[in-house]
Amino acid sequence: MDYSAITSSVDQFSQQALDYLSRRDNLNKIGKITAISLATYVTVAKLYEGFMGPLSHVPGPFFTRFFNIPNLILDRPAGTQIFILNNDVSFIFLKKLHEKYGDMVRLGPARLAVSDKDIMKQVLVTEDLKKGPVYDIFSKNRDTSLFSTRDPIWHKQRRRIVSPAFSIKYLNSMEPFMTSVTHSLIKKVDEEIQADHDAEGYGAVDIWSLMQRLALDVIGETAFGQTFNMIEDPTHFVPEAISKELKASSISALYPWLSKLLIKKGDLNNPKLQEFLTNVINDRVKSTSQKRNDILQFLIDQQEAQDQKDRLTSEAIMSETVLFLVAGSETTSNTIGFIFHELLKAPAKLQKLVDEIDTVPLEEGSQVFSHEQLKHLPYLNAVINETLRLDAVAASGVERVTEKPVVLGNRLALPANVVVITNFYHAQTNEKYWPNPFKFDPDRWIEGKEENDLDAFFPFSAGSRNCIGKNFALQEMRITVATFLKHFSIAAIPEEMKQAEERRHFITLQVARNSFKIKAKRRV
Repeated sequence: MDYSAITSSVDQFSQQALDYLSRRDNLNKIGKITAISLATYVTVAKLYEGFMGPLSHVPGPFFTRFFNIPNLILDRPAGTQIFILNNDVSFIFLKKLHEKYGDMVRLGPARLAVSDKDIMKQVLVTEDLKKGPVYDIFSKNRDTSLFSTRDPIWHKQRRRIVSPAFSIKYLNSMEPFMTSVTHSLIKKVDEEIQADHDAEGYGAVDIWSLMQRLALDVIGETAFGQTFNMIEDPTHFVPEAISKELKASSISALYPWLSKLLIKKGDLNNPKLQEFLTNVINDRVKSTSQKRNDILQFLIDQQEAQDQKDRLTSEAIMSETVLFLVAGSETTSNTIGFIFHELLKAPAKLQKLVDEIDTVPLEEGSQVFSHEQLKHLPYLNAVINETLRLDAVAASGVERVTEKPVVLGNRLALPANVVVITNFYHAQTNEKYWPNPFKFDPDRWIEGKEENDLDAFFPFSAGSRNCIGKNFALQEMRITVATFLKHFSIAAIPEEMKQAEERRHFITLQVARNSFKIKAKRRV
């Protein structure tokens, strides 16, 4: 074979190709052809995805065949105007989509929302789908936590470590500390009423702020082994820091490129809050007194766990303490605030609850009910459930993602990598499940009200990733609400009631002003 001839031919072809490419016109032609080819490929792929893709036959806005509804529209927490598309808070916007398109709504080529109760249970419980990609953002600027991890095995391991601190037995042992904080609440309200009251004896109290500080003091006592004294000190920085942390986390989830700015500003990963918790942890580590079996001690002990994979770093402990401080206070306190708001809108319901509470005598020498006295009161539990239904803590739902093909409700086949949002708010206010769904009606939870579908209720999510602090939260709600109404009559302040109707959703549902005042006066 004449390799020299072949080489000569290759060189000649290469030279001709270079001569061709050196001409500007030819380069322009190649560039145009490449651009047109790429555009054609993208267009054909989008058209195929839009009309033949896995969600092509799921109802939804037409443009979602090809593009996702942007997060700044779908998940926008503050309800501010964005162009002309939407002026609703996120959970209201999602509900309107469901009302228009049904219990499955396409939000993008591989993204949908569901509100059918059975499909939601399938997603969260039966299939136990993995947490969605939005949770990666919550781990981006800090160590992974029980809340933010998407790894099922990692979550199961971490949850096993802390679960003993949320057992019924442990909660019972912590009740004296919860009682102590509730005593401080009664004393503080008395002081505020005595300092400024009207002719009828009513004083204005910011129930929203008080419940935030109460919940933080309860967490301090039961989870960290020390009182934070936030009820006594209304100027303490932690409640505001937590509010800013939630807001910043929500904004960061929508606009990840703002994370560094929010950290620099101190709203996200607040250094003052980090320092506060570092001191709490260090004080416990240095303590020579007898260990307390609380959440913090469980975490600290894991630094020396026998199994290497169970050991926690200092960063991991900090991440979990931030989680427990924020999640353990904000969700519970907000729900208690909403309970008072709902009761004041329905005076007959308020009186019915007070009448039930008055059938239970306070134990001799105590100003606070025991949980044993309250946990089976039907109307008290009904009021709590009805508030959790109407004022859902995670109103915008939770995000999951398919890792393998799955069929939802025997009617929708999904491939891997489809994001599914479970819309709690629509399920819990859907007239298909709840007659007169927006009426505050605790009686619907009383035995015999079969027309209400109580399975369409997800106050603490469901499945393996449900809220680990459910029993803790319910115990705190029962003791706080019942004890407060035992000692104080309450009345509405009209302008405050109106302003409290305006809601925001910064990861959790809250009143827009982060303040809600009511009138209170001593009963007994």
